[in-house]
Amino acid sequence: MSEKNQGNTVIVTCPGGSNVSLLAYNAASNLEKQGYCRFVRLAGEKFREKDMQRLSEAKENTTKWVLVEGCAKGCGKKILDSAGINPDRHFLVTSLGIERENRIDYTKEELERVLSAVKEMLDK
Repeated sequence: MSEKNQGNTVIVTCPGGSNVSLLAYNAASNLEKQGYCRFVRLAGEKFREKDMQRLSEAKENTTKWVLVEGCAKGCGKKILDSAGINPDRHFLVTSLGIERENRIDYTKEELERVLSAVKEMLDK
């Protein structure tokens, strides 16, 4: 991105607790720290009201929505749909060949792959 957070981009990640959802979370968190975006992590079904509040607040000055989900379950997409938000870009961590597993660890190389892929998508 030639100008960081150009157009007030918001990245939203899914609420899951698997390795791939945590990769999505950490990639978005890193990108926010680097100035590429604002980051909203969804809390999930049990915290619907909190998610709606976070998304409503994020709508201000947002021109580009990016959804980064761990897998194809679509948990984040369902929450965005209920908030009336259609993401401009949608990325699945599993599209990189990283398998979804019920664990919380991942490698530094996997995180770098996700970061690179999401940055490339943001530049389009």
